[in-house]
Amino acid sequence: MDKPSTFTFWLFTLLAPLTGVIITVALLIVVDFITGSYASYVKKKPIESKRIGHTVSKFFIYNLVIISAYFLEKHIVSEVPFLKVIAGFIAIAEIKSILENYNKIYGINPFKALINLFKSTGLKDTLEQISEETNKKN
Repeated sequence: MDKPSTFTFWLFTLLAPLTGVIITVALLIVVDFITGSYASYVKKKPIESKRIGHTVSKFFIYNLVIISAYFLEKHIVSEVPFLKVIAGFIAIAEIKSILENYNKIYGINPFKALINLFKSTGLKDTLEQISEETNKKN
C-alpha cells in the first residue's frame, strides 16, 4: 500500500466512532443553509458569497471542534462527556438558526406557536404549574 492510502485508512479508522455526530452536524448545517437561502429569496435579498463562505467555514470549524472534543474525552479526561456537550451546543445553535429562518420565511415563531398550542390544549394546567414552581424557586 502506498503512504497516502495508508494514512487515509488510519484517519478514517480513528474517526469512525464520530461518523454519526459528523453527519448530523453536516445535515444541520445544510438545512440551515437551505432555509437561510430560501429566507433570503422570500425577502428578496441577494445571497452573498460571504454568507456561503461562512457556511463552509462553519462546517470545517464545527467538525474540528467535534474531533478535538472526541480526542480530549477519549484520551485525557474520560469522566467528562465533552463530545456530547459540545455536539449538543452546536446542534442547538443550528436548530435555533433554522427556526429563525422559518420565522423569516413564514412569519411564525415556532416556539411561541408551540407554547400557544400547549396553552390551548389540556397541557395548560401543567404549564401553569411548571411556571408557578419556577417562580417560587426564583
